[in-house]
Amino acid sequence: MKKALFFAGLLLFLFSMLYYFSTAPKTGDIFVGHLVEGRAISIENAAVLADMDCVPNEEHTMLTCTAVIDANGDILKVRYTHPIEVPCLSKGDRVDVLPLDNSTVKIVRKGPPSMKH
Repeated sequence: MKKALFFAGLLLFLFSMLYYFSTAPKTGDIFVGHLVEGRAISIENAAVLADMDCVPNEEHTMLTCTAVIDANGDILKVRYTHPIEVPCLSKGDRVDVLPLDNSTVKIVRKGPPSMKH
């Protein structure tokens, strides 16, 4: 009887987790950075043209990179820092760009990374 209750509870838990992950909003990696070039604009589905100058911190836990983004003809260069476990932005990634102020933007990768570490 105890085994049956345990497996029933386990099954209920698994179904609830399956339901949660199938209905939870799916977002990509989020990066925050400072504009090196360009102006802070809000744009959806921009294209990453390049990601360059990636430099690790002393502990090798974070990378600081410069992304070059085509925001419908406006070229943005954004210097951003991210955990080393998260793949950098790379050519071909599609992103949304959201201004946080005049010099800071949030970049949301719209799908899985096209590059892996």
